[in-house]
Amino acid sequence: MIKVIVFLLAAEGAEVFRATGERAAQAAREAFAGVAGYIQTRPIDTQPGDAPPPYNGVAELWFASADDAWGAMADSEALRPLLGDGVSIAAVVVGLERTVMRRPEHAHGSGIKGVYPFNRKPDMSVPDFQAYWWHNHGPIAARTEHALAYSPCHPVQDANAPVRSACDGVTESHWPNAADALAALSSRQMAEDHGGDAANIVDRGSVQLLLAEEEVVIAP
Repeated sequence: MIKVIVFLLAAEGAEVFRATGERAAQAAREAFAGVAGYIQTRPIDTQPGDAPPPYNGVAELWFASADDAWGAMADSEALRPLLGDGVSIAAVVVGLERTVMRRPEHAHGSGIKGVYPFNRKPDMSVPDFQAYWWHNHGPIAARTEHALAYSPCHPVQDANAPVRSACDGVTESHWPNAADALAALSSRQMAEDHGGDAANIVDRGSVQLLLAEEEVVIAP
């Protein structure tokens, strides 16, 4: 399936998502033709470092049809009925999510998720970047300490796309809890193995990170 990732910014004190549960599922189906999955992601109170999170939530939609996915990207404002007052759409990415590692105990909607949007190095072609990420960097990142799952999302390259994806890649890593996530982020493996190899393909200044919890509204 094709995944549409919508990064959200909220005014101070605003609720990112207007509805939960079945109300949110019904609103998603009314807003987007052919939607096959929908997850609402909210930041947790604990974030790495002293800086506030780069965005306040993520809406993730899955489609079996590429046309439906492109339509959702072009008309991302159709998400408005699902969003709280004072929430704006910061960026949108359409891509193919490819699971590199998933432990049997991992289940969407539990634990902590790290979401990393980023860009490739400016001198690297998209095909070379995606191939290296999948074949070389992915297996290294999948060994992140305590991780339950690692899934890179590669933006779809389509010259006829109505809108260009806002970044060159989005990584998702899942951990059992916030303590394990923070321990992994400060580990030697992250700094040396993961970070050292990422330098081969990633524009380091573009990397952002949100630690979050998922609400599975429509299971993809």
